[in-house]
Amino acid sequence: MAPAYIHVYVWIFMLTLSLSPVLSVLAARNAFERSDVPMSLLLVGLIQVALYFAQRRCSSADLWYWEGLLAAASSVTTGTNLISLLRAFPLLLAIVILSVAFALDHDPTSPVLHAQIRFGKLIVWAHKERLRR
Repeated sequence: MAPAYIHVYVWIFMLTLSLSPVLSVLAARNAFERSDVPMSLLLVGLIQVALYFAQRRCSSADLWYWEGLLAAASSVTTGTNLISLLRAFPLLLAIVILSVAFALDHDPTSPVLHAQIRFGKLIVWAHKERLRR
């Protein structure tokens, strides 16, 4: 079981990722116009569909998607909350992007293209990199 602060890191990342279309409009214009609403909502919805799809395809009985994200986030902790959070963001973004790619490329009959196996190997890789440092 991951410590509570690791859950917080992953939740902050997931909220930021999910709301990134809205946040990018606010950052670019310092305001949110009525014409931005439909496209922002569509993009937020697409992100949610991609995350749901990746979670369904990459989860297994041995490693749930959320547990994998927690394990990855815990592999970059430094002991300082802000630095750990900033280190977790790019790693979690890469893992989410790769997991969506794994889910789209999934072939249940192939061990090379099986999303659950590939996701598990990715999480193991993240932990091995931690041990090498």
